[in-house]
Amino acid sequence: MQQRVSEMGGQIDVFEAIAELDIALIFKPLSSALGLCLPNPLRGIMVTTKRTLQIQRFTAAHELGHVTLDHRGSIDKEILERGPLGPSGGRDIQEVEADAFAAEFLLPRWLYRYHIRAQDWTLGHLKNPDIVYQLSLRMGASYDATCWGLLGHQILQRADVDVLRKEKVATLKGRLGEDHRPGNSWADVLKITEKDEGTTLTGDPDDLIRVELEEAASSGYRWSTKELLEAGYEILTDSSMFSREPLLYGASSRRKLIARPPGFGTTILELRETQSWRDPEPSDSTFAVQLSLYGKETGGHSRADWRRRGVPR
Repeated sequence: MQQRVSEMGGQIDVFEAIAELDIALIFKPLSSALGLCLPNPLRGIMVTTKRTLQIQRFTAAHELGHVTLDHRGSIDKEILERGPLGPSGGRDIQEVEADAFAAEFLLPRWLYRYHIRAQDWTLGHLKNPDIVYQLSLRMGASYDATCWGLLGHQILQRADVDVLRKEKVATLKGRLGEDHRPGNSWADVLKITEKDEGTTLTGDPDDLIRVELEEAASSGYRWSTKELLEAGYEILTDSSMFSREPLLYGASSRRKLIARPPGFGTTILELRETQSWRDPEPSDSTFAVQLSLYGKETGGHSRADWRRRGVPR
């Protein structure tokens, strides 16, 4: 599974896992519940369409826990995204077990290690809420659930996690998007750097994309946005940042782009570093990531289920 997840961008596809287990999964606009499951022999799961993709994923994993652990049928109005760290007093034991199953299924320790290594993050980085926010987007989980996982896997101490959880996600989005906001309140701001080269990142068509890349501006090299514009991206901010500690003349700069993606579907974010006075050459540096911007499941069968049926959605 670990190799498969890394090849698919670093998220565990719970919807695909449910489809592979031949468990019926349907998305409906439930108003009074996040999800529900039908026990054996029916083995069915229903998840609301009225919440974010991260909540849909955790709810589906929670309901999968009920089915896998052979629990009785359940209608879940509240799900705690903290697994065994959640309060158990007064709660039905099968709900506690399903929460723990979901947390371990979607946010295992090895997946944290995978992303931390891929980004060259240290423990110091993980105490920064901006970093943890980006970690949560790569793992396909809510910010809060990602914080609880850092504690549950003993990556950070409780005091550090308590500080992280005080940060408002809206504040993190505002800081990254600067003067710009995602297309809706639940969409995110995805920060992309050199560490993401060649990967597939998942998000929402209303997300903002922030790209930060080193460029040799002193030699006339700049990242061309031609391919980006041709692909339908709307560039909102385009600036260069220079290190001042210490100030080094001739040093490389860091290019910052904030853009709106072209919309729903799969798109390639591609840039080429070249000199403006000449035509592009094969030796020019290039940067590319694939963005899978489908957002939450909107009704009926999951996209993973449709793919298994040979119907692209």
